Amino acid sequence: MLATGAVPQRLLGSWHEPVSAKTADLLGTVDAAAGRILDGLLSGRHDDLAGLVVCHDSRADLRIFYVLRILAERGRLPFPVHLVDVPRLHSAAARRFVGRQYVRLLDFCEQVTGHRADAGSLRHAAERELALGRALETMRERRRSGRCAGSSALRAYRAAATMPPEDAVASVAAAQAATSPGATPVYVTGSNHPDPGVYDALERTGDVVVVGEDHDTGDLAWLGVAVEAPTVSEVIDGLAAAHLARPAAAAGGLAAERAAYTATCAERTQARAALALVREHDDAPAWDLSDQRLALRRRGVPLVARTRIRPVGDHVVAAQEGVVEIAARIAFTAGGTDS
Repeated sequence: MLATGAVPQRLLGSWHEPVSAKTADLLGTVDAAAGRILDGLLSGRHDDLAGLVVCHDSRADLRIFYVLRILAERGRLPFPVHLVDVPRLHSAAARRFVGRQYVRLLDFCEQVTGHRADAGSLRHAAERELALGRALETMRERRRSGRCAGSSALRAYRAAATMPPEDAVASVAAAQAATSPGATPVYVTGSNHPDPGVYDALERTGDVVVVGEDHDTGDLAWLGVAVEAPTVSEVIDGLAAAHLARPAAAAGGLAAERAAYTATCAERTQARAALALVREHDDAPAWDLSDQRLALRRRGVPLVARTRIRPVGDHVVAAQEGVVEIAARIAFTAGGTDS
């Protein structure tokens, strides 16, 4: 996308805002964070976009695409809409399929911007994205050493997903808020976090600090990844391979694989507890909980879970309850068994 002159800007919903009646009628029952994205599009908040790419990461995303495609066909959207459907199957056939999806995405972006990607623009785009990747890895190191709070990191990830790489690098470098001495390091799993409200609530008392997460608005965001190659076809094939090597999100991965990844990351970040926060109607993360609990228990990390969190202020209550239970679990187990 960068090589065609486009500036990717990820649209994000919200933990705490309910979905409008109009969006509910169009989508049916969906995760409120996904519904809020459609609300923003229908309200005209994003009419300045030149084009919209919908990634099929969940059923809610696919529903949004179908609604937008119909609206675009009726002339009710000021921009074209394109679907990217890239499964996480590990096979040569899947790699070819993902590659074809990226070719279609490139064609779409070239039509929208009027600029054709070439060797020079691809090389420059890769350099820009890799610079962002280095900045993000440095920020993750700061988190692990207590020099960057989880809420600051989450804001940096959000900035990185919504602005040009050069501006994003500056925002990521500025994420250096010191954490409270003695705060319990906590690893977050469950639903993604399109806004920092929950992290703010978790870290406000200074009792815990979020040292990492496995959702796609945090450490699992596909940012700072690029392929340096001389031809378009080689870049696309390399990106397809990189996509298939990514850790799967809850909606697209096996529970056992997800659990193993969560446990590995919790250990790497030296988390003393894990907290799963799952929104109402975001069902996929809840399917992982049993496997995650077992995998984390084997590493001496208790898992606290709150599910079916509603978009009416329950997110703050769930966060506060989670902090209290984490303290109780650690005091009770003293590094022992999660029950």
